[in-house]
Amino acid sequence: MSEIPGGDRRDDDQRPVPLDTPVPPAEPSSGTVPAPPPAGGASPPPAGQPGAYPPPPAGQYPPPPAGQYPPPPAGQYPPPPAGQYPPPPPAGQYPPPGGGYPGAVQPSPIGEAMSYGWGKFTTNGGVFVAAALIWVVVAAVAVSLVGLVFGGLAGVTDPDGDGSGLAGVGLSFGWIVVNAVFWLAAYLVQAAFVRVSLNLTYGRPARLADFFSFERPGPVVLTALLLAGVNLVVSLVSWIPLIGWLLPAAVNFLLLFTLWFVIDKDLSPVDALRSSVQLVTANLGTTILFYLLGFLVLAAGAALCGVGLLIALPVVLVATSYLYRRLLGEPIAP
Repeated sequence: MSEIPGGDRRDDDQRPVPLDTPVPPAEPSSGTVPAPPPAGGASPPPAGQPGAYPPPPAGQYPPPPAGQYPPPPAGQYPPPPAGQYPPPPPAGQYPPPGGGYPGAVQPSPIGEAMSYGWGKFTTNGGVFVAAALIWVVVAAVAVSLVGLVFGGLAGVTDPDGDGSGLAGVGLSFGWIVVNAVFWLAAYLVQAAFVRVSLNLTYGRPARLADFFSFERPGPVVLTALLLAGVNLVVSLVSWIPLIGWLLPAAVNFLLLFTLWFVIDKDLSPVDALRSSVQLVTANLGTTILFYLLGFLVLAAGAALCGVGLLIALPVVLVATSYLYRRLLGEPIAP
């Protein structure tokens, strides 16, 4: 096909008809050939943002870099219900560890008390013995004078010595007074030793002058009178077999710490009696064993012609001060 004048082609023109030629892509301004896309068909990052990759598909968030875990979104983890986690106990009131793993065996307070009493006596024995000798002499003189007075009164009222008439009354009354004076002197001596033994548990020295002075002599004397009266009353049943021995022992056991509460805590005599009963009954097993051991120590001292009491009495009283403060949970000076 040939071309007909006017622009039309003839049918006998055999030249191929040119197709639409595509426009070549524009060269990048940098003059570099773009890198092929990464495997998987992901597109390369946009120009001008090196290293920036498009976000992954929904639900496929990559983990954050090591050590940079972001906090959870607000409200994702709700706080625990109120009261689920109790507050820690106040300082010094932490409960003891559970019983699943046994801890170290705690030493017996009875053995600790006796060891403490003996240790303090070995370092202050001279002061204790000197004070005990002075008090024994004073108490013996006082009881002897009272005995002579009421013995002479009985002799005047009963010149025949047959115990008839007023003599029986005089002897009975004289026995009561002498017994009361004896108990009063005994508790005053005990109070003097209690004060010094308490001083040792506070780390104070044992001084001879402290055995003969009290910061509050009135309550101490009243307490000694009260305890003497109690022992005088219970001694009235001393003639009854077994009961006459058990009742005084039980009463003195319950009133074991009375003087300690008066001297150490400045309590009144009645409040001190009540506090002693409460402390003893709250620690019944420990106090019973200690009371029996103390009785045996004192009995052994008395068996040595009474001379052993110069050692036994201070040891037991210092040990009692240790046990008293130990049961109250107070710190004790070594």
